Amino acid sequence: MPPPSHHPPDDRPPRPPTPAGAQDAGSAATLGEPPAKGPRKSKAREVGERAVANTLYRSVGEIVGRLASLVLFAAVARRLGENGLGAFVFAMAYLGFVMVAVDLGLDRYMLRVIARAHSAADDVFFNVIALKLALAVPLFTLTLAGLHLVGYDSQAQATALVLAPGVFADSVARTQSSLFAAQERGGPPSLADAIQRICSAALGIGALQAGYGVVGVGAAYSAGSLIGVAIGFALMQRTLGVPTRAISRRGWLALAAGSIPFAAQDTFAVLLARMDTLLLALLATQAAVGRYGAAYRLFESTFFIAYALTGAFSAMYTYLGPDSDPPLRFVFQRSIKLSLVLLTPLAITFAVLADPICRSIYGQTFVSAAQPLRILAPCVVLMGVVILATSLMVSRENPRRMVPVAAAMAAINIAINLVLIPLYGDAGAAGAMLATTVVYAAWIMRMSARIIGPIAWCHTLAGALAAGIGMTCTGLLLKGDLLAALLASTAVYMIALLTVERLVNPLDVAFVVRMVRRRLPSGRVA
Repeated sequence: MPPPSHHPPDDRPPRPPTPAGAQDAGSAATLGEPPAKGPRKSKAREVGERAVANTLYRSVGEIVGRLASLVLFAAVARRLGENGLGAFVFAMAYLGFVMVAVDLGLDRYMLRVIARAHSAADDVFFNVIALKLALAVPLFTLTLAGLHLVGYDSQAQATALVLAPGVFADSVARTQSSLFAAQERGGPPSLADAIQRICSAALGIGALQAGYGVVGVGAAYSAGSLIGVAIGFALMQRTLGVPTRAISRRGWLALAAGSIPFAAQDTFAVLLARMDTLLLALLATQAAVGRYGAAYRLFESTFFIAYALTGAFSAMYTYLGPDSDPPLRFVFQRSIKLSLVLLTPLAITFAVLADPICRSIYGQTFVSAAQPLRILAPCVVLMGVVILATSLMVSRENPRRMVPVAAAMAAINIAINLVLIPLYGDAGAAGAMLATTVVYAAWIMRMSARIIGPIAWCHTLAGALAAGIGMTCTGLLLKGDLLAALLASTAVYMIALLTVERLVNPLDVAFVVRMVRRRLPSGRVA
């Protein structure tokens, strides 16, 4: 059945009325302000705790899952070398392009609809999955046949073929995750995702040990993804309840029409994220694809933080307003601050310790991947800002407004890649990503400020910036010893962060401490 017609996808979400006693949006100091008196601060603390808790659930699950994926990636690199890893990276990038036409932005549209009215899940959830399946079968058949007809490398063809079921299962898992996110439940999808990645890594490493090569790794990945989907449904049944299994093909056209703006954004987002890999495959060597894939995998492994924050805050972006309790501006500012605090140490680690990191994870053969990794390091922070700000824009405004922005970024990225890849290979592809992300972050934050008002950048940046400087100096002094550099620089970052935050914004520190003290003994799941 089609989604509820009284909430068209290009309407702004309804803004809740100002509650009795609510203050002006500019009068509060922090999302985590303690409840001195009046209902506003108590509600603000409740929303803040829910957002932070869901972020933690998602982050822990993603850390475990991403670590498992990285272990698998490193095993492929060490066992099969640059060419084998290049075939795996190409197959994933190629199927990622195909999935744009399958996903159609349906998950983000569904999240927006269900966040407004939870009962809409019965109308849209299984119809979204059924529509994806109806699109995936013919599209995968045609595109995989196309690889064969153009005579592409047989190893890459076989890898893409066995990866296809797993890539589709990942799409179903995203639909499950969107349903949980719409109802602000971060724990269950995080658990399912972590188990899926662990299973894929364990099966993939087993395939390598048995001598099956990159094709066996692809098949193992698909098996792990299918296991993850099954676990996701089991957790859904135990928590939210599985939506009504009602499928109506007559409603698919309305679903597709509602998700078109999101589909357009996703198309350009995939172009931005994957075109560099495909252009490298066309303009450079498969070994260059392998080196860039190794660096990009480390960069991409940090996305879990921005995705966890998006999962925790996206529903709030939809239903909060400038006069709500708490105001949207404070919620968005805190999401950006959390992103900066969590991503800055990862960016600094990649920039300062790129050589020993690549050597330790991928082996001596992949030390050359350190150069593109250093170039990609600033993108870690910038991409987190882009992901959160984009989620805000599509939640609050007509999502069609983001289409020309995403298109412009994809065009800029492709143009810079065409210039830099022939000159610098994998380092050129990394440079193109950095230049594009700088422009993207500046553009999208300017658009966001027009909606929610100015952000208090001093409070937002001070802690992460000061702690990052201290961490950089420590890492440079100890970069000859990877373990010592990681431990010491992380300790310096945490101490400097807490010191500066207590001076600049002590209420945020107090809020986090209180929230942790209350929630740790209870063991509750969001």
